[in-house]
Amino acid sequence: MNWRFRKHGWRFLPGGAIALGVAVLLKLGVFQPLEQIVYQSLLNLRGTYLWDDRLVLVTIDDASIQQIGRFPWSRQQYVELLNVLAKADASVVTLNLVFSESSPEDAALARAMTQYGRVILAQANNGAEFKLSPVATLQTSAIATGHILRTEDSDGITRSIPTSARNVPTLGVATVQAYSLVREKIPIDYLGDRLWINWVSPVRNIPQYSFVDVIRGKFPAQAFRNKIVLVGVTARAIDPLITPYDRNPPASGVHLHATVINNLLQHNSLWLCPRIWLPFLLLVGGPGFNLVLSRYRTHNRILIWLIVCLAWVTLSAFVFRANVWIPVAMPLTLFTATAIAVNISQQLRLNALLQQQIQHLWQTYHADLVTHRFHRSHPTTLRPEDEAISSERVEQLAALAEQFGRSQSTQAAIAHSLPIGLLAADLDGVVWFCNPVAAEWLNVQLGDQLTAHLVPEWLDETQWHISLQTLQQTKLSPILLQRGDRWYELKLEPLIYTSSQLQASEPDGLLLVLTDFTLQKQAEATLENQVNELHRLNQLKDDFLSTVPHELQSPMASIQMAIELLKISKSPESTERYLKILQDECTREVNLINDLLDLQRLEAGTKTFTAEPIVLANWLPTVIEDFYKRAEARQQKFQLELAPQLPVFISDQASLQRVMVELVNNACKYTPPNEEIKVSASSTTTHIELVVSNSGSKISQNELPWIFEKFYRVPQSDPWKRRGTGLGLALVKKLVERLGGSITVSSDSRQTTFIVSLPIAGLLSTNLQQSEI
Repeated sequence: MNWRFRKHGWRFLPGGAIALGVAVLLKLGVFQPLEQIVYQSLLNLRGTYLWDDRLVLVTIDDASIQQIGRFPWSRQQYVELLNVLAKADASVVTLNLVFSESSPEDAALARAMTQYGRVILAQANNGAEFKLSPVATLQTSAIATGHILRTEDSDGITRSIPTSARNVPTLGVATVQAYSLVREKIPIDYLGDRLWINWVSPVRNIPQYSFVDVIRGKFPAQAFRNKIVLVGVTARAIDPLITPYDRNPPASGVHLHATVINNLLQHNSLWLCPRIWLPFLLLVGGPGFNLVLSRYRTHNRILIWLIVCLAWVTLSAFVFRANVWIPVAMPLTLFTATAIAVNISQQLRLNALLQQQIQHLWQTYHADLVTHRFHRSHPTTLRPEDEAISSERVEQLAALAEQFGRSQSTQAAIAHSLPIGLLAADLDGVVWFCNPVAAEWLNVQLGDQLTAHLVPEWLDETQWHISLQTLQQTKLSPILLQRGDRWYELKLEPLIYTSSQLQASEPDGLLLVLTDFTLQKQAEATLENQVNELHRLNQLKDDFLSTVPHELQSPMASIQMAIELLKISKSPESTERYLKILQDECTREVNLINDLLDLQRLEAGTKTFTAEPIVLANWLPTVIEDFYKRAEARQQKFQLELAPQLPVFISDQASLQRVMVELVNNACKYTPPNEEIKVSASSTTTHIELVVSNSGSKISQNELPWIFEKFYRVPQSDPWKRRGTGLGLALVKKLVERLGGSITVSSDSRQTTFIVSLPIAGLLSTNLQQSEI
């Protein structure tokens, strides 16, 4: 814990010192003038409110004094006023006047107050030594009394008043309490010791009537009915009051109590941020803000400071509209001073670190530098007490930077031109160099942790840790890795610095070399595939050579035997039978030779095609007609399905017949008894589909890719033991492709299906035309 504080404790020192200094200034009241300026700005930014329509003023203005006479007046004037307001049924009447001296007319005024029953009187009270109350007769007749004590700030504006003084509520609070008794309940339990005034607007906006005009009946009773009537002096030079909206000319003291009453009626008096929050604000804005800023560079710190200050100003304006007044000048001063202190502290710390690093680098690497004419051959002894970087140190740093820059540029140019990935990292795995190839393959950037990019995508965690441990002791062998369809060779080399003054020691880093081995692997795979293909073709050739001679010799043997039998034949019937055998075997021999020749012509592209219209509904039944008897003889079910309205299409009829005969012949050949052979024809908008399927036989999935290869025969799948040459399906595929179509095969446990798809127009016509040419 102590080690962590020593390592990171410096981050809190500038902010802590600033917070302490701001707290002292706050205690001395230095920020009060600034907060007063901010208060005025917040009011201007917020704008004015409307006055509550339940409040009206009866003003003892200059016009009233001029017509009635010199102030103060006789009590009779107030008797007349109360009689007028009683007839108008005003809710309560508050007289912002102190009747502290007795008068013969007190009894008449007391009777009028008692008869009306809802009059509040004012008293002067400073809460301690001085108290100026109404005369006893009047005070007894009043429903309540309230003090008119006010305190002004240094700029002359009253921003708060005590809620009560010597257990006497302020005049505005007393008025609202009386109004709650006679008219409607206005909650004021939330009030504290002081009531912070939320100034509404210029006082000229208050509904107000001249005293002399009211007693002379110039205003309708409706103007005062159910209203709070506040009576006070507004004449010039009597009880002046400065407000944020009224400086020249000023307002009067009665307007202060009108504002208090309005705040209580609207529940919008200001709420001041409690002082208990100030220590928390000092901690967050000092050491806390210090900690945040110390983690960023200078330009980022300036940006953060601006954002925080703007955010606080915005928050202040926003909450002020919600009738909450929070300090602004002090926090902004705290944030600004903390930001400046952090920058100065960081600069001093960087200067100290820079001096240490320059001295260390010079002592370590100066012997490796290429000496220039302006560099000294021997380093000057650096004095640790120097606080600024001397010109000699700057020269030394320039020499080091030039040499390192030249070396770095050369290495970077070489590394960027290489087709292999190069990456250097320290033993903690932090990458400090990588060329573009390594950055792309490993998706790594400078400063990243190499482990996060190698494990587990390239190496598992155990293999990586073993490699790091082995790297410090001996040389590692390259590791061959596969990533998707690509192969890579990963090689780790230790990085050890040696100079004329330092001997080689343990590695202080590692070099990762990554080479793309895909082409080499592809070449190896290609060679291996070629060898396997040659083996396969050689095997097919051997199978062909073992099959074709037998197929060629078998008809010849039958022909020879038929000839010998003809020589000894003694009856026309036997002669006829031997001639039939002779003819069939000759046909078989010719067909075999023709298959070989046709396949050769197709592969060489010399076979000719003749385009002619084909009506499948008529043509296909005649092609497969001979297979009905063959299927019946072998107890096979044979079925033909033709889709309705098959189109007439253009193709080579002989080649297409050869395709269908070969497919149906294969189906008959490989279908066991009691199984079904099915031939069907259908069409789409662009193609004709001919399907030949047979049940009871299956071609394994491993055999399907080779089914159309020359000389290939599916082993152990001929129930009738009719060996073939393996040329039929190869010939079918070549013919279909030359006709512009395609052939596919599928097989499962139930049946094997061949599908021939031929275009109705387009490619077919083009192929046929080219063939005819």
